[in-house]
Formats: sequence, C-alpha cells, structure tokens
Amino acid sequence: MAPARTTTAVTDGRGLPRVRGTRFRQAGVTIVELVLVIVIVGVLGALAGPRFFDESAFDERAYAEELASAIRYAQKVAVGSGCRVRVQVAAASYALSQQAPQAGHCDPADAAFPVAVMLPHGQPAAGTAPQGISAAPAGTIVYDALGRTNLGADATLTVGSRTLTIQADSGLVRGPQ
Repeated sequence: MAPARTTTAVTDGRGLPRVRGTRFRQAGVTIVELVLVIVIVGVLGALAGPRFFDESAFDERAYAEELASAIRYAQKVAVGSGCRVRVQVAAASYALSQQAPQAGHCDPADAAFPVAVMLPHGQPAAGTAPQGISAAPAGTIVYDALGRTNLGADATLTVGSRTLTIQADSGLVRGPQ
C-alpha cells in the first residue's frame, strides 16, 4: 500500500487559506488615477465654469422684459387716464411721462410731458440698463387715450440679441424674442 500523502495548507500572513499562485489585492486608488481625476475636473472647471458665472444673458433678458413691460404700462396709463403718455427710450435707459393736468383733464397743448408716470408703489416709471446691455434705436413713443401710438409704421427695438416689436396702429408690444 502506498504511503498516505500529506499536504500542508498555504496561508496568507493572517492565517487565512490561500490558493497557490494567487495573492490577495487590497482595494484602493492609485496616485495615477487620483491625478488623472484631478486633471479632468480642472479642465472641465476651466471650460464650463465661466458659463455658470456669466450673467449677461440673464441681464439682457431681464432688461428686455422690463422695457416691454414699461411700454405696455405706458399704454395702460394713457387709456386709463385719458392723457397722452410718452416713452423715451435711450441706449441705456427709459422713462415714462405724461401731459400736465388742466382743470381735471389733460392739457392737449402740452408737448413737454412734464409729469412723471408713477408706478403703483410710488416710484417713477423709469429704468437703467445693466452694464454692457443697450437698447436701439433710441426714440420716443407717444400713446394717446385710445392706446394708439404716434408711430408711422411698426417699430422694432433691439435689446442685445432680443427684439421688441411695437405695432403702430394698436400699440401692441410683442416680445422679447
């Protein structure tokens, strides 16, 4: 009979059995992987970061909306009061004013429009464009008591890349687009 064969167990350093030829690998991140991730995050931050902090597109949209709202408000005040209302648009600002009252009515001969149109909270209806935003062309729009404009043809105001269209006959303001 053949002698019995004995085998000895192979263990790792902790006394756990190990299959011959294999080694236990510890989980973790190598320094190369860590540096690679840091480089990728840095490149993404350099390329995409400025888009998150540039407010000019938001400022442009907000000013275009504000200007359109002010022009619509001028029409409503003209219809509500029966007095003509003037909207003066400059490159970096706008202001609303109306004719002076005379004996409970508007003075039709008043071409100076000396009375500032007031907003419901008591402030004058006027505004200033944010830095770097401008409106073109500069001009004056006058609304009569029926809400019509003094424009001979439809007008287009441009605020940055956005446009407002004002219909001459009805005074309707479309936009910003």
